[in-house]
Amino acid sequence: MFSQSLFAQLSRMTLLLVLSLIVVHHSPRLLTLLAQQAIDSGCHQTTHSEANHSHHHH
Repeated sequence: MFSQSLFAQLSRMTLLLVLSLIVVHHSPRLLTLLAQQAIDSGCHQTTHSEANHSHHHH
């Protein structure tokens, strides 16, 4: 088993994050898809939360 320093792990994760952000930034179709997924997820969560909230009042 290889032991890696915390700095090496953080450096690798930061590099992957930066590369991911660059790819998304330069791909408008991917950015639109991710934004739509976030909107859909938020809407479902809000609807579900409000539905549960209204059931408590009845």
